[in-house]
Amino acid sequence: MNQQDAIRIGSAYSILTLSDGALRMLVLFHYYTLGYNALDLALVFVLYEFCGIVVNLFGGQFANRIGLLTTMRIGILLQILTISALAIPSEIPAPWYVMIFQGFAGIAKDITKISAKSAITTLSSQTTLGLFRIIAAVTGAKNALKGFGFFVGGLCLVIFDMRTALIVLACWVGIGMLLTLIVTQAFPATKLKSLRGIFSPLARVNRLAAARIFLFGARDVWQAIALPIFIATAPNWGFWQSGSVMALYTIGYGFIQALTPRLLRNVRTADGRITALLALIPALICVSGAGLVHGTTTNVEATLVVVLIFSVAFAVNSAVHSFLIAAYAEEGAVSLDIGLYYSANAFGRLCGTFASGWCYVEFGIIGAMIGAGIMFLPAAILAWPLPAPHKQLTASELTTTE
Repeated sequence: MNQQDAIRIGSAYSILTLSDGALRMLVLFHYYTLGYNALDLALVFVLYEFCGIVVNLFGGQFANRIGLLTTMRIGILLQILTISALAIPSEIPAPWYVMIFQGFAGIAKDITKISAKSAITTLSSQTTLGLFRIIAAVTGAKNALKGFGFFVGGLCLVIFDMRTALIVLACWVGIGMLLTLIVTQAFPATKLKSLRGIFSPLARVNRLAAARIFLFGARDVWQAIALPIFIATAPNWGFWQSGSVMALYTIGYGFIQALTPRLLRNVRTADGRITALLALIPALICVSGAGLVHGTTTNVEATLVVVLIFSVAFAVNSAVHSFLIAAYAEEGAVSLDIGLYYSANAFGRLCGTFASGWCYVEFGIIGAMIGAGIMFLPAAILAWPLPAPHKQLTASELTTTE
């Protein structure tokens, strides 16, 4: 194993992941202060999520065709150009301008993710590992890093003006590009395999993907747009406090995901009934939490209590989902099935992001929380019939998951 190259590639991906979270907070808070409402901001992020759907479906095959390191450099360069383009306008840009470059940011994030994880796989030994623990650890670390990016974005907007903050962020991503330029391992292109249909021939994979749409859609209904704006605009609160809350939530979410195998020790029996029950818990939390927030004058603090309780149940459920898709994936088509699953994940975020902006404009944070609670119900219904898996995967297959 070329350990130095693995560290360089992993560090470059980590830099981009942090920048992705920071850029989201910068765009969200800055343009809200310029007069964009929550629905405008939701539309700005729609193309970001749509690009995630497409890249997760086809990005792996594209990376194999032109080379993993090449596509990783393309992704990082695209992130630098995106951040730089957002720093150019001297006047308030139209929503479509910000939307287009958020779409490029979505492409940059996902193509870099696919390339980096595949490249590290090539450099790693191919030994059989504990499936659930590896999935939970990888997913948790990625989310913790993105959460720290939320904090960095909110803090940068307090310390710098928007343009300076974006220039600093672009320079930070430039360090990631330099790291990829000194990688010594060659990752030649491989023959492109024939494309199959979008859906998997396995019904359990398609059903889990459908459940994933509603699970992450429900989360983002109240957390993608509504929650950070609600906190940032509350009396005695501000951008860096809101960014800190979102960072702590995401970092805590990742930490809980990493602990999920210990919380659910009997992982061999993990099936659809477990994830269905875990989906009903945040549904009840959202609906009952809306009543708590409505019935108190210090509703920011009450909302944070709801966020804390919600994060535990949701993180455990998300980790179980990630375990199930890795175990369900068809032999010889693991990357395709997992690509479908994470495309569904991105589609759920797209729907949830749009609904978050609309619900907040029309009904406020309480309406967004109730909308999230309702959306968890189909996630539970779709997941209930899923069987317990019996498959164990190799290290190379595990690293294709988020």
